[in-house]
Amino acid sequence: MQKVTLTHIGAVSLGKLLAIWSFVLGLIMYVIYMVIMLLMAVLGIASGDQNALAGGIIAFIISAVMGFIGLFVYAIAMFIFGVLAATVYNIILGIGGGIDVDFKERTA
Repeated sequence: MQKVTLTHIGAVSLGKLLAIWSFVLGLIMYVIYMVIMLLMAVLGIASGDQNALAGGIIAFIISAVMGFIGLFVYAIAMFIFGVLAATVYNIILGIGGGIDVDFKERTA
């Protein structure tokens, strides 16, 4: 078993990791949400009501645009959060020491 002490976290690398992670998860949720919105728009078309048709199309377009913009805004926010969190963490580690971590080699 190898014992090491974590004394530093790269602020930019943590920020990039959180930004990519949140973008990918957001993209998955965006696709699922857009499929649901598309089904609701199709139901509006199937109802034959002109107001439902217009409302479904407008809601779909607004959701698509805002969701797409939201993906990037959320990724940028998570990058900033990651940089700040790692910076604060590194400051605290400088005062209080490090975190002891044990690594064990796998056999299979």
